[in-house]
Amino acid sequence: MVSVSTDRAAGTPSPTVLVVEDDRAVRLLFTKVLQSAGYEVIACENGALGLEAARTQIDKIDAIITDARMPGMQGARLIARIRALRPEMPAILVSGNMVEAEADRTTVFLTKPISPGILTRELRRLLLARVQHPISNIQ
Repeated sequence: MVSVSTDRAAGTPSPTVLVVEDDRAVRLLFTKVLQSAGYEVIACENGALGLEAARTQIDKIDAIITDARMPGMQGARLIARIRALRPEMPAILVSGNMVEAEADRTTVFLTKPISPGILTRELRRLLLARVQHPISNIQ
């Protein structure tokens, strides 16, 4: 697991994104793109490490970006396990192949290759949606 911090000199905390991707090159690319856009990144190489990072830093993590297909724990399962800890967690599920999964307002599906602009735009959209429409336990 690698943690990459951004400059917080402006006084506003940067959102933290958990990136879980088994392909090292893609993981490093996502980390660089997100860091350049002002995010803090916690990068993990598999679902088990991603889940452990989420368990120990759940209050710090603002969103998840995970590969759909990884050895061990698949991305959708990882998202479900993290959402058991924090149901409103925004997530982006990425894959080199089409993924059959149910989308909702807290989950976006992107197909690789993904341009940096699309990745950051979709992440920003999810984070803004969470602030504008928080999930509530009130029925």
